[in-house]
Amino acid sequence: MSKTGTSFLVNFAVGAGLLYVFRAVLWPFTLALVLAILITSLSDRVVRLLPRARRWMVFAITAVIVGGIIAASMAMVIEGASRIVAEMPAMLARIDQLLALVHPPGGGTLSLESLAQKVELAPLADRLLGSVQDASAGLGLTLIFLFFLLISRPMIEKRVERIVAERGGRGLASVLERSFSGVESYMYVQSVTGLMIAVGSGVVMFAVGLDNALFWSLVILLFSYLPVLGVMAGSVGPTLFALLQFPSLTPAIAVFVGIQIVSSVVGNLVLPKMQADSQNIDPAASLIAVGMWTVIWGVPGAFLAIPLTLALMYALAQYDDLRWLAVLISHDGDPTPMESAE
Repeated sequence: MSKTGTSFLVNFAVGAGLLYVFRAVLWPFTLALVLAILITSLSDRVVRLLPRARRWMVFAITAVIVGGIIAASMAMVIEGASRIVAEMPAMLARIDQLLALVHPPGGGTLSLESLAQKVELAPLADRLLGSVQDASAGLGLTLIFLFFLLISRPMIEKRVERIVAERGGRGLASVLERSFSGVESYMYVQSVTGLMIAVGSGVVMFAVGLDNALFWSLVILLFSYLPVLGVMAGSVGPTLFALLQFPSLTPAIAVFVGIQIVSSVVGNLVLPKMQADSQNIDPAASLIAVGMWTVIWGVPGAFLAIPLTLALMYALAQYDDLRWLAVLISHDGDPTPMESAE
């Protein structure tokens, strides 16, 4: 490996350590940056549809709407989490009641208490709860970062252009352009398809009569940003609460199966047409990225894994000695298809 490749790997290891140490500040800033890119993308699309509209006004209205949605989502998540905590004893009792109907080989009955003793779930639950609490606390900081990023957007753009012109050259300009374009496309596609899945899942839950269907629809929308297994994980909550609310298993099965059907329809018919080359990441690489970023940043890292991995892939593609890593991450084996075409 050349000096350039070795130096990059050393810098990458040091950078990963710094990302972990300063995670409490860095992930809210990164999330704010991703949201700022999404707001810019949405406002630009509105301006293209309404060419006579004033760009600054459209941008301001879009920022207010997105910020309001985030604030409202935070309030709903806090309220829903409080209800989950309040219902937890009843939920555990209901699951124990269902487990008592299962007769394992060798006799006896299953219970959450016995399973917890075998699997040692307590440390895992404490760690997950701590990650969720840290994520909730960081959302307020995210809104502050987002506000300052939006109002200082022109100055930031000028500074980036000057840095690229003086020091970056074509390589840095290409990485930045592709990173912002990739994150923009990914966020737009995932937002639209996630909203479709959330609305369809909400219809299923309302039809069944599940309580707090609006909250669970929001949960599914958030989990839709996780690749491959996101919607599957998001459907666990409403399914468990359907078990608690209804005396029979039929409504819970209907909720779970209905959400999977909606997700499958959107994922197979709508997502591929919208996605195109916007998320040129291999599914296996996506899962590895989610795992790695979850270790570094906890729950927020899981939701930011794909945008961050897109940027990393484009950066690796600029180095001849490390381009093979970008090829492994990419889905079609070409991390820079536009450059290849040229």
